[in-house]
Amino acid sequence: MRSLVFLVFFFVSANVMGQRLALVTEEYPPFNMSGTDGKATGVSTDIVHELMRAVHVDVTIEVVPWKRAILEAEKVPDTCVYSMSRTVEREAKYLWVGPLVFNEWAIFAKAGAAAYPSTIGEVKDSNIGSYAGDAIVDYLQSRDYRVDAAPNDDVNPHKLLNGRIDFWATGRLIGLYRLKQQNIDNIKPIFVFNKTEMYLACNRRSSPALIARLNAALADMRRRGELDKIYSRYAYVH
Repeated sequence: MRSLVFLVFFFVSANVMGQRLALVTEEYPPFNMSGTDGKATGVSTDIVHELMRAVHVDVTIEVVPWKRAILEAEKVPDTCVYSMSRTVEREAKYLWVGPLVFNEWAIFAKAGAAAYPSTIGEVKDSNIGSYAGDAIVDYLQSRDYRVDAAPNDDVNPHKLLNGRIDFWATGRLIGLYRLKQQNIDNIKPIFVFNKTEMYLACNRRSSPALIARLNAALADMRRRGELDKIYSRYAYVH
């Protein structure tokens, strides 16, 4: 009997230790981004690394354009994407681990106006800039807002300054980061219109048992204060 128990433990352990996942993400600071060494870093990346170590899963992480990232996670087995806003439109496409972080969606405008709108309803007839594949696009278009979806979000600050869009809708923190990166000081967030939870979203053919283990380990990290420690490294407040 002792030998049988040992063999069962050996094969279960070998299966757990042999599990590998390919993770894909985008440039979306401070949650996920390329570090100075070219490797992925950021709040969500640090959480993901700690989570995978806790469940003994080997991972590779690649930073790619967002549309490619979400397509790979949707189509390729043993592939997950982060940080993914969990929305009604996306719910059935993935298996979900999280939440990892929270994201405020904000409307940005050129500085210097005498008055600004303060609610999303007030920009209903405006041309709002976002980027292809972002959950903000689905959110606004499903509510009949006019969205100009660029190939990537980096171009939107200059589109706003040049009058090609009336407002820019993006994550509040990533918007501020991009403005700093591009040395633009005459654009500012004027109001937050939604707050989402962002997850690790895995291919539907992933092991349900693995997804359950990942969620349990993440909940344990949260209880032990490990997530708060990671948040504090980036001065991230949620």
